[in-house]
Amino acid sequence: MLDLIYTIITGVFIGSIYGLIALGFVIINKSTGVLNVAQGSLVMIGAFICLLFSVQIGVPFFLAVILTLIVSFFLGMLLDRVLFRPMIGQPHMGVLMMTFGLLWLLDGMVVFVWGADNYAFPKVLPSAALFIAGMRFTHELLWSFIVATVLMVALLLFFRYSRTGVDMRAVADDQQAAQAAGVPVKFNYSVAWGIGTVVASAGGILLGVVTFVFYGLGMIGMKVLPVVILGGLDSIPGAIIAGILVGVLENLAGSYVEPYIKGIKEVAPFFILMIILLIKPHGLFGQERIERI
Repeated sequence: MLDLIYTIITGVFIGSIYGLIALGFVIINKSTGVLNVAQGSLVMIGAFICLLFSVQIGVPFFLAVILTLIVSFFLGMLLDRVLFRPMIGQPHMGVLMMTFGLLWLLDGMVVFVWGADNYAFPKVLPSAALFIAGMRFTHELLWSFIVATVLMVALLLFFRYSRTGVDMRAVADDQQAAQAAGVPVKFNYSVAWGIGTVVASAGGILLGVVTFVFYGLGMIGMKVLPVVILGGLDSIPGAIIAGILVGVLENLAGSYVEPYIKGIKEVAPFFILMIILLIKPHGLFGQERIERI
């Protein structure tokens, strides 16, 4: 019984990071209508930017994290201005292919600069494990959960109470009405990309702290795709809940099914996604859109 509880708790911890990364995906999609399949690559590039600051340049780790988030925000705004602003009004397939191009560009850049080796962030947390109610937790996993939770709450408060957050919600609900009310729509597009990239980078740093900084972080980041579809592409709370759900299911599959069916841990989120979409095509929390002809 204790093993089951431990598996669920660690799944929640990992799932909180998935939920954080999925938030960036939802923010970009909800605000701009862009289905950003490169979100996993932004997770990876954020981790490598932090590695550049903290290891290769030698900046203290916590300062390196802050610098990474600042750089990520402006990187996101630059991506919007250079790649996606000119695509406004173009077919959705063209915009989708642009995100695929961004994915391949970032992946190739990481391989060209850092190769396919594994890297580690500087050790800033105690190496001794924590024992809580007889269960062993690492400081990295526990603090990653705390930081991810704080960031998710901060984002929810930002969208609920800040002027920019309210403007972004207005743009997401009705772009034409928001523009008529004087809301700078294009500026909010850039801010959405900036925040989405910051969230992806934060998730990449947390994953790098828990595991390693390596090329495969992009694939781990792509696990947000079933998360956001499961939660509903336009639901911020749904992304958080679905992230935790996917983390728990993945952990349970890895602990109890993996010994009998090899590789089930990696495909379990997608398998559960297919089942739920058969029942609720719009996801658990997505809004049903009725189109009349």
